[in-house]
Amino acid sequence: MSQTMIRVAVVDDDFMIARLHGKFIESIPNYQLVGIANNYEQTLRLVRDLQPDLLLLDVYMPDQSGIELLRTIRAENSPCDVILITAAKELEVIEEGFRLGIFDYLIKPFDLNWLQKSLEKYLQFKTRLTKSHSDGVNQMVIDDLKKLRSVTHSMNQLQQKGIDLRTLERIQHCLAHANQFMSAEEVAKSAGVSRSTARNYLVYLVEEGHVEEQLIYGKVGRPLRVYRAN
Repeated sequence: MSQTMIRVAVVDDDFMIARLHGKFIESIPNYQLVGIANNYEQTLRLVRDLQPDLLLLDVYMPDQSGIELLRTIRAENSPCDVILITAAKELEVIEEGFRLGIFDYLIKPFDLNWLQKSLEKYLQFKTRLTKSHSDGVNQMVIDDLKKLRSVTHSMNQLQQKGIDLRTLERIQHCLAHANQFMSAEEVAKSAGVSRSTARNYLVYLVEEGHVEEQLIYGKVGRPLRVYRAN
């Protein structure tokens, strides 16, 4: 059976970021970059003309918002799936994205490993859908597809672990802009949170594979744990 090839378009008002994400997509097996757009009108033409499978969509654009674009392509019954990649953290934007059926939501700045994990889940999702056309659909298939929907799965995980998106983004931002390992105390000071809060979020990020942890041993006392974004 031939492998699923995912055709992707990238939308970001920052041309350099759009190119960066486009090159990253081209480096991932089974993914093909079919276009880049920087505003609403360009994106709408691109979706209509090229009919990509997946759209990496920025919320903030110079003419209209990505949410408005999402409403338009849904009204036109476009089969294009969407991953929102944006600095927008307003709850209303996130909720509206969910209502409009986005596959995932990534908040800038983020580690490209997060994007890769989201794309891997989407490939599994599309591959499973394709297989279901020949094998048929039952409850087990539906349950598998639901697990691969990154939005539902990742949001439930965060809620269960007591992780707040805004706090997580602040801590990630601190690590992403540091040129060296940081202790939990340094992260806490930079992010404006308590040391215990910083430690809890750092443990979560290490578990998810987004942050590297090392131990620094001194002559006396316990080793110091330090962290760096992968």
